[in-house]
Amino acid sequence: MLTVNEKKWMLRGCRVSAEEVTAAAKRLGISMSAARLLAVRGLVEHTEVQDYFTSSLEALHAPELLKDMDNACRILLAAVQSGDEIAVFGDYDADGITSTSIMSLVLKRLSACARYYIPSRNSEGYGLNNQAVRKLAADGVKILLTLDNGIAAFDQVRLAKKLGLTVIIADHHEVPFDILAEGSVYKVPPADAVINPKQRDCPYPFKSICAGMLAYKMAERLYQLAGLNFASDQLEYLVFAAIATVCDIMDLTDENRELVKYALAHMAETPNLGLRALLEVNGLEPSHLNTSHIGFTLGPCINASGRLENAALAVELFLAEDYEHALEIARHLCELNVRRKNLSSEGVTKIRAEIEAKGYAESKVIVVHEPELTESVAGIVAGRIKEIYNRPTFVLAGDKDQVKGSGRSVEGFNMFKALVECADLLDMFGGHFMATGLTIQRGRIDELRRRLNENCHMETADMLPVTYIDLVMPVERALASMGFAQFIADMAPFGHGNPAPLFGDRDLTVRRIQLLGKDRQIIRFYFANRQGQGLVSAISFRCLDEFRELVLGVGGEDMWQRLLKGQPTNLSLDIVYTIEINEFQGSKSVQLQIKDLRLHKRR
Repeated sequence: MLTVNEKKWMLRGCRVSAEEVTAAAKRLGISMSAARLLAVRGLVEHTEVQDYFTSSLEALHAPELLKDMDNACRILLAAVQSGDEIAVFGDYDADGITSTSIMSLVLKRLSACARYYIPSRNSEGYGLNNQAVRKLAADGVKILLTLDNGIAAFDQVRLAKKLGLTVIIADHHEVPFDILAEGSVYKVPPADAVINPKQRDCPYPFKSICAGMLAYKMAERLYQLAGLNFASDQLEYLVFAAIATVCDIMDLTDENRELVKYALAHMAETPNLGLRALLEVNGLEPSHLNTSHIGFTLGPCINASGRLENAALAVELFLAEDYEHALEIARHLCELNVRRKNLSSEGVTKIRAEIEAKGYAESKVIVVHEPELTESVAGIVAGRIKEIYNRPTFVLAGDKDQVKGSGRSVEGFNMFKALVECADLLDMFGGHFMATGLTIQRGRIDELRRRLNENCHMETADMLPVTYIDLVMPVERALASMGFAQFIADMAPFGHGNPAPLFGDRDLTVRRIQLLGKDRQIIRFYFANRQGQGLVSAISFRCLDEFRELVLGVGGEDMWQRLLKGQPTNLSLDIVYTIEINEFQGSKSVQLQIKDLRLHKRR
């Protein structure tokens, strides 16, 4: 298990010289600290900074730049005219659900004869499958549109074509390839149209978009080609695309950042009854949302339907035309999410016990099978195990001969490529650099584990997490500047590709701590003010267990109790923190949130 002593903290590098940062600060009329935060993100020139802080949908790329976009849209519009039935085949995660919802709304507004189909996670698994293809063909479907899946469905697309279906693939996952002596050969299924920005011959300028964004682009192009006013429905589709972008952990750069920023600013205006209901039952104020609300509250509720029941339930929510019905579904999704949390927690406990018992923690790549684990939470459990041990992790579930699972990776380990190299052992797999899904015969798991570790050329030391600190800043100084805190707030939305700025301070004497929240899992630290002016505070939502373990290791239970009572100790910490603005009863204050900590070692 990863310990505080194994952590790497590094000051984020800046390709811009100190002189250029100083010049930029003067030119932009901002502090040196603010100028460095921008400089490490490559933002120095006035126009670059202006674009970064200005949200404009004009920065979104034209949908027709996507290879096969116009071809796909013309196929769909022809089907609308002829009355041929269209089936939207989605996926059971938040990206698949929201993209399916977008296209279902679009096709309904085009008066198309259409239905949606999302496979059962437990009985069908991820992606297009032969059973579903045969059923849809038998039901009279003529056009099959896959969203968030399909790019690796070679046999299924061949079957669909054999049965007379026209197939459109809209997927953002990695394009499959064969590794040959002369190099990698990329290949796509024989569909009538394949929309995927990762195709080598696709001219689309930004490759890191999700299926929700692809559905949004398709909606825009369909409206254009049909001569309809896209602006009238744009916001509804745009908000769903933003939710998909955040939940699928896409880079918040380029057009993704513009879209998410605009969506957050206009979320309160969404006309979608289902989304409004989901916000209400979660107690979220639409006008005060950030990416954390999407990623850690809305996303898990949406995902819970596909994990424990059927993702079609979430699509039904977003297509609801009656608010009371929408509220009923939204409440049920929240209940499912609570159950999902409990299952995930139990799963992590079981998997950790298995890892420790069999010594898998010493492996470069962790591959663990738990027959009693519910496959629907394998991805969540894999993500948590990856965080605990900081190793690429594959978690397999089920007690049948064929088992399914998910993988979650660390920076530097291409999980999809690793599975390509073991493709002969797998029944099915798909995904991308950091996350994958797979199906394998139970008897091949040990061989998969052996080969993944044998093929992994990373050293375990290379897998240790690195926390990059933007600036070293005393906590007293950070708390004293509301203007600087507002500057940071204006840099949002934060997420993958545009992380919240991190600050570091060292040798902070802990005077006392306070445990907060219903479950007393939130910890507020009170540090001695270096200027001798009382105490300064910071809060942490995730460091309690780690901090308690650190304290017990240094001074035992006695020190822990002394800290709780505010009695003197010699405990000193180094911390990594973010700067936020806390609003309470109409009053604003600067708040520091601790993201990581370690024992200060005196030199």
